[in-house]
Amino acid sequence: MLYSESKERENRFKISLKIGFPFLVLALIFFYIFKISSNDIESFILFTVLVPIYIYYIFYLIYRGFKSTLIDPITKTFARKEILEVIKKTQNKNHESTIILIIIDNIVDINERYGVSNADEILKIFCEKLDIFFKNYNFKDIAIGRYSGGHFLVVLKGRKKELKHLITIFEKELKNVGINDIEVKIDFSLISSNYDKNINNIIKKLFSLIDLDEEKSDIKPNEFEDIVYNAIEHEKFIFKYQLLQNIDKKENIFEVLTKIYSKEEGVLSRGQIQKVVNHLGREMQFDKKVISILLKELESIDFKDKLVSLKLSPVSLRNTEFRQFITEIFYKSSLKPENFVLVFSENRAYKEINRFKEILNQYKKYGFKIAIDNFGGNNCSLEYIKKLPIDIVKFDIEFTKNIEDEKYKKMVKSYIELLHSLHIKAVIKFIDKEKIYKQVKNFGFDYIQGFIISKPKNLKDL
Repeated sequence: MLYSESKERENRFKISLKIGFPFLVLALIFFYIFKISSNDIESFILFTVLVPIYIYYIFYLIYRGFKSTLIDPITKTFARKEILEVIKKTQNKNHESTIILIIIDNIVDINERYGVSNADEILKIFCEKLDIFFKNYNFKDIAIGRYSGGHFLVVLKGRKKELKHLITIFEKELKNVGINDIEVKIDFSLISSNYDKNINNIIKKLFSLIDLDEEKSDIKPNEFEDIVYNAIEHEKFIFKYQLLQNIDKKENIFEVLTKIYSKEEGVLSRGQIQKVVNHLGREMQFDKKVISILLKELESIDFKDKLVSLKLSPVSLRNTEFRQFITEIFYKSSLKPENFVLVFSENRAYKEINRFKEILNQYKKYGFKIAIDNFGGNNCSLEYIKKLPIDIVKFDIEFTKNIEDEKYKKMVKSYIELLHSLHIKAVIKFIDKEKIYKQVKNFGFDYIQGFIISKPKNLKDL
């Protein structure tokens, strides 16, 4: 039995006592009144008043009992509200505790492949396995709570380093055997329960540790949010430019690397703050500011034989208001859309793909080129190549890392042949060694990017 189930049983027992004890008191009252009173009318009136009150009280407690359940109905772990309460209580205790966020990465895929009922069963068995695993290492009262979907919070007494080692063992065991012959992939992050008094900041930090893979970062989520708000409000953006060299020496591309400045934390890259921007729902506001400031900075540049690529959120690109904003700002600017490449990437394919295609065609009609980043990675880039009007693709860093592997070489050459047949240009990035540079020059890439070509520079250095 899970610790949460035992607490739920305890809660139900308390409710039963609350229902039963007044009944005993009521019975004693009536027994005493009937014994000392000879007036049947008074006894009847008292009976008709107290009994309905007691019945109402019973139904009220039953209603409250169903409404105030401590556990999630599917996994039998603590519900979100309860697990957050457990964390809050832990913070007031003297012993060191660690909070673990565990995410079942492929739960959406399991839902789609095997159905909702099988996915629910896997969630339940997963929690039972997790509970048994920690019990085998002599942990007691293991508080597991379902935060949302396939996201679980675990509160344990112990140090972060030791628990990280244990959860890594659990991850490997689960990866090897799966659940019900179904592969289950998990990811996790850990943090001390005393990291912050604000529980929301703890949860945000746990998610950021997974999303950004930045355990060394001491910036708290609320501080990240303040930095983002401040950057947008006071336009504290810094732009660096990195050359994408055209193999045919025709038209080079300069990629814009957006950074923001914080007085407390220094310069932060877009990658570091993008998740926070998404979480705050500020993608469009952020991208608007970036474009406004960038166009002012680039007004004096001669763009003959040059393109500028700028990464934007797909959420912004699909927004009608944002598209109108871009149209208006370029209409007023001396710069031309023909010199700009709008870059985006997305993990999961947008469902209204035909609508997305229409939107991108409108950008292209206006003069912009469209590029997709991280091509061939763990995302929907291949699906988008099939259905969207893409002009340029930037290969995922995985191909650069494995470019000397024969399998990857064959894949890259096949991909490039396919892309060229679709009139799409190919870019390889992060090339920083002369040996690799000489190899990829003969692969058929249209553009090469990396430190071997040029490091990111500010506009003056360009």
